[in-house]
Amino acid sequence: MDVICTCCGEPWDVNYVLHEEPQGFERQGALITACPCCHGRQPKDLNRRTRDQLMALAEVAHLLGDDIDAFAAFLEDMDLTC
Repeated sequence: MDVICTCCGEPWDVNYVLHEEPQGFERQGALITACPCCHGRQPKDLNRRTRDQLMALAEVAHLLGDDIDAFAAFLEDMDLTC
């Protein structure tokens, strides 16, 4: 299952985030605010709709606290990841 970086929208496998390269991510529980793709810099080519969606997903991740598996399941249930 995947989670999404709420800065750039890049999907990441939960196991990769937690076990393979945890130092490459800035996280607060389920919320990923920076990843190896963006390093915390939001891409300039994100349209307003995508930015709004990422902000909404950040709120969901924040509400789920440390439960990254629940966030990944939410994203999968909503068809928001590949």
